[in-house]
Amino acid sequence: MFRRKFLKKISYGFGLALFNPLHWLRAQERSLLKIEKDGRIIGQIPFLLKQNQCYIKLTDFADLNHLGQFTNTSRRKTLLIMDQAKFKFTHDNSFVVVNDRALQILYAPFWKEGALWVAIAELVELINEFTQYHLQFDDVHKLLRFTVRNINITSIQIEHKSNGTLIALNATRSFAADDLKTKMVNGWLYLEIVGGRGEEKALSRKINDSTVREIRAAQLDQLLSIGFHLKKEPQAYEALYDDVNGQILLTVHEKTIQKDNPEKTDDSQSQSIDEELERQKSGWMIHTIVIDPGHGGKDPGAVGYYKLKEKDIVLSVGLLLGDYLKKRLPGVKILYTRDRDVFIPLWKRTKFANENQGRLFISLHCNSSKSRRARGFETYFLSAEKDEKAREVVLTENESIKFETAHDQKRYEGINFVLATLAQNAFIKYSQYLASVVQKMLRKFLRPLGMKDRGVKQGPFWVMVGATMPNILVEMGYISNKNEAKLLRRKSTQSKIALALAEGIVKFKNDFESAL
Repeated sequence: MFRRKFLKKISYGFGLALFNPLHWLRAQERSLLKIEKDGRIIGQIPFLLKQNQCYIKLTDFADLNHLGQFTNTSRRKTLLIMDQAKFKFTHDNSFVVVNDRALQILYAPFWKEGALWVAIAELVELINEFTQYHLQFDDVHKLLRFTVRNINITSIQIEHKSNGTLIALNATRSFAADDLKTKMVNGWLYLEIVGGRGEEKALSRKINDSTVREIRAAQLDQLLSIGFHLKKEPQAYEALYDDVNGQILLTVHEKTIQKDNPEKTDDSQSQSIDEELERQKSGWMIHTIVIDPGHGGKDPGAVGYYKLKEKDIVLSVGLLLGDYLKKRLPGVKILYTRDRDVFIPLWKRTKFANENQGRLFISLHCNSSKSRRARGFETYFLSAEKDEKAREVVLTENESIKFETAHDQKRYEGINFVLATLAQNAFIKYSQYLASVVQKMLRKFLRPLGMKDRGVKQGPFWVMVGATMPNILVEMGYISNKNEAKLLRRKSTQSKIALALAEGIVKFKNDFESAL
């Protein structure tokens, strides 16, 4: 009796572990993500785990939810269309284009099985921000809930007619004539919809249109206000509700203007528009890179073993970096805040970069510490906040102010770092990504030499304040550490550092521009 019970217990446990078909099926189900729409499961799609993130195929997601999508297999790009929102994802690229605007994401998509896989967390955030839909991801049960928000204005389309421009707003309920108010203020045509509800970010966008420059939506308590920035003053405009098609129609009649060249054809007009689009796009391209070797002249920077001066090391690396970039990016202008042993005030460095329309600003430094054991390389981006471990580095680099004239030193008095960095909010995410890419390349080249990866950090460095472009500060090693000082004074190490920086900059440029 005891023996039978014992054997039964063993066989039951063994069967659960290896032979139980239900257990095997449950294990397989863990690789499938359930999609729930309006309270019911509509299907399942495969998912993969990478970097502790769940990834799904964009094509699977689009097909199951009947969304528009186009995949360019040769370029490994996928365009996902939801309402009027267009999301363009690219393989191994941390930038996604949303309605012609480049946004940075944390987890880059990857290409597998002939399709693009995107992190669910990134997809949820983008869709929730730019569409009428609301996604909620249950990571425990591997369930993606898909619902529609409580809105009645879902999307906007613009059509051009022979007698003007027709702006159609798709609506899920009817509106009376008294619910629609229009007014013209400083080049903006406002349509106010009493009882209207819409997703502000989903409706708002800058567009490339011959009549409308930009659309801005604002949700108020009693109404939805949508502004259309027009390129020309209209002759007349009116709004009405079309109950047949379920749309609010806003018609804009342009003033008739006598053209200087009446023989100008539609083709030439189209060509001029294309040229304008290319001009706007070129404004975002990284055409100028500013390299800033820190310290110089009467400011030696840190002085370490072997009487090694920071100003000499960073100048040598900076010039090597410029040479590498000129070879890798022949069409890009490479500028230096200094290319010889001279002192440049901190404020003049970013001023130089701004005046020369720099698109990236790279400030080069060597580290130093009272502790001879401190070692390693790190990359910083500007922030009013700072990592506590960065405190010593920030104080050391900001000390260069003492070499400036009394008049120049007054420039820094009373400046609130929080306010000073607000102007760079548009670039902080890009700067953070640039810092991460550069740090990754430094790790690849310097860890084999025994140097320590100290990671990406943030801090309030005066040299970076005012740069109207992505900017980073690189600390390439401790000259107060005997071993690293020995490495840093070698030309071979300096060349490796410069090459690592160049590789990181090239990758950032390719990632950023391929998303445009």
